[in-house]
Amino acid sequence: MAIAPVSSSDPSTALSTAVQQTAGGQLGEQQFLQLLVTQLTNQDPLQPQDQSQFLAQLAQFSTVEGVNNMASAQSKLQASSLLGKTVAAQVVTNNVPATVSGQVTAVRYGADGVHVDLADGSDITLDQIKQVSN
Repeated sequence: MAIAPVSSSDPSTALSTAVQQTAGGQLGEQQFLQLLVTQLTNQDPLQPQDQSQFLAQLAQFSTVEGVNNMASAQSKLQASSLLGKTVAAQVVTNNVPATVSGQVTAVRYGADGVHVDLADGSDITLDQIKQVSN
């Protein structure tokens, strides 16, 4: 992610400008940390950032990290509850949409998300599932 240089002596203005320049204003953990380090590096030593603002930003980061961890745990719990159930999923193969269905035999957690294995050998992701039945 490239961040355009900002010509401002106010670090909070630099931070908000950089946030607006990111894709859709969405920040990941790495981008947040990078912006925070940049902000601290470029602040005026004679007029440092107010400590309450700094602590508020750290608290906000902790909250975002906690929400991300909770969402990850929730999707894992949701996927594990699918074991033994029949699911139908919408998949796209070679730009052709198709529906696959079958009984869930395994759940795997990968870096690219939660995967569900069906009895017929199909591998689908949790977000592809459209219907669940006993």
